[in-house]
Amino acid sequence: MAVIARVKALWSVFLCLSSLLLFINFSGTIWGKLNITTISVPSRQQEHRNLSDPVLERRDRRLTRAENFLTSESSVTQRNDTCTDPVTNFVFIKVHKTASASTAVVLLRFAYKNHMTMCYPRISKGIAGFSLTFPSTEIYKSNCSRSQVFGDHFNFLVHHTVFNKTAMDRVMKPGTKYIGIMREPQSHIRSWFFYNRHHSRIYKNKGRKNPLGEYLDNPEYFEKLASQRKRRQETNDRNRQAFIMGFPPHLLNTQDTGTIDTAIWQLHHQYTFVIISEYYEESLVMLRRKLCWDMSDILHSTKKIHEQHNPKRYIPLTDKQLGNHKRINAVDYRMYDFFNRTFWKSVEEETGRGFWEEVTYFRSLVERVNTYCLAPKKREPLKVPTSKWSNPFSVDETFCKHLNQAPKDLARNLFYQMTRRDKIWKKPSLNVASK
Repeated sequence: MAVIARVKALWSVFLCLSSLLLFINFSGTIWGKLNITTISVPSRQQEHRNLSDPVLERRDRRLTRAENFLTSESSVTQRNDTCTDPVTNFVFIKVHKTASASTAVVLLRFAYKNHMTMCYPRISKGIAGFSLTFPSTEIYKSNCSRSQVFGDHFNFLVHHTVFNKTAMDRVMKPGTKYIGIMREPQSHIRSWFFYNRHHSRIYKNKGRKNPLGEYLDNPEYFEKLASQRKRRQETNDRNRQAFIMGFPPHLLNTQDTGTIDTAIWQLHHQYTFVIISEYYEESLVMLRRKLCWDMSDILHSTKKIHEQHNPKRYIPLTDKQLGNHKRINAVDYRMYDFFNRTFWKSVEEETGRGFWEEVTYFRSLVERVNTYCLAPKKREPLKVPTSKWSNPFSVDETFCKHLNQAPKDLARNLFYQMTRRDKIWKKPSLNVASK
């Protein structure tokens, strides 16, 4: 009897251990299938930030309503890591003074390489500028030069126009991706104010020691004077970035944060990607990944296209002046904060796939290519071997020419390529060669 009792006890222990092992294995399988992620600011982010960046002052504040939407959605959204064919239908919303001219050159090079069809501004008196329909929020196929012979839709738009997806979808091919760009608002106003000569052309305070600071001491006063002189532009300078990026014009002056955040969230779903100019090379790497492009497609010139040397733009602003700027540009600040956080969320998702390693490689490649292209005497073509992120390619005189070409000239070259390819236009009267 004792032996039988021992056998039963051992059998019970065996059954318990078997059940436990099966449970552990089953549980591991289930948890492995659950995609549970934690949203946090990547630790590497701070290593690549300028400590004087005003964004750091606001990084620990409470999430906006739009950012809460983003956080709640991220737990159920699956990211597709599979990169197939490169995206060749896209619109770039060119926001003034945000490194948009440099970005336009990158995108125009890609369009030229892939023989894309661009919505080009209608030529007036033999010269085409870089504005398409700006500052109008509408765009039609008739706004594009020789639109009647280029088929039903275009697959590339890069000239200045206000984002309006409904209107642009009528002009662009189905499935077009939309790319935006934003710059930290304090940095943006300093660049825009002096580049556009507001201090002399609009506000008439050029001779002052700190014209930007004087304007921000009492912006309503100077705007009223400018209005009386009829020198105000059709769209004023308040929330300029948000306006161009497609924020509803009738809400630009609202101070209701809930309304602002809801509109930003709606815009967020219409963009494939928004470049953050303070993190330009990180943004280009992210753009390459999202659009399935090659590393050679995002190389850029290190020469500044619209470099400014006015020392008055660097004069520090007082707390009052900064407060007034935030007050009259509340939408710009909240929109920049949102897309900045969205960008770093994307970086966090890509960190495990060698994102920072790719950024380091890209920076070294940019330096190497620019050193070659800016050398007074070119030698043999620079051969770039295969890497984890790029097919092999060569850098020669033609590549360097396009790398450093002015966006207007490159756009004219692309337009000439379009018309010559389709045999609908003889040699143009305007000079399409690079200066």
